[in-house]
Amino acid sequence: MPLTYHILIADDHSIIRRGLKFILDAHFTGCYVNEAGTIKDVKNLLSSFTFSHLIFDMQMLDDNIIEHLPEIKKQYPLIPILIYTMSPEEIYGKRMLDMGATGFLSKQSSETEVIEALDMFLKGKTYISKELKEKIIKDDFKFNSESPIESLSDRELIVMNYILKGIGVKEISLKLDLKPTTIATYKARIFNKLGVSNIMDMRNVLDVYKFTSS
Repeated sequence: MPLTYHILIADDHSIIRRGLKFILDAHFTGCYVNEAGTIKDVKNLLSSFTFSHLIFDMQMLDDNIIEHLPEIKKQYPLIPILIYTMSPEEIYGKRMLDMGATGFLSKQSSETEVIEALDMFLKGKTYISKELKEKIIKDDFKFNSESPIESLSDRELIVMNYILKGIGVKEISLKLDLKPTTIATYKARIFNKLGVSNIMDMRNVLDVYKFTSS
């Protein structure tokens, strides 16, 4: 009897969701797909349907998945999750795997690589790129120190992404349910680790390391 896959594709761009659905329909059998563009929709669908696989972008319309992945994995520990994103794998790849993701796939990947990744994912195998695998082996599961961005903690990365979107300290504190003084401390740590004193200089440093916010 053929296998049946119930897949939730969550991405803030409908064209990406439809493109993945097209590839799944064209190359795999038994795939039933639901779509979501927000974290809120993801949680509503997870509570309403039983999914066998989850495919998540990191940035949704209303929030970043990095803030919610631990909670989702805790509630649905047996559902494999593939992260499909433009966010740099050298910064986020291992972090997302440590949070419980089953695989990490760049949106810059070729169609052939996407199909290979989906095939492994649906078979219950972990997919990461050759480059990320080599990095993990080389670093012995530790980030190298060549880029100051890699010295940022998960929480600092989240705060930095909000700052890059022009969100102020008070609004970030509301989003993360933390005191404004705590967010200000995170901001100061970020500036210190990147060796900058203002947001413009921070953007320049991130451009040098070709960092793309999630």
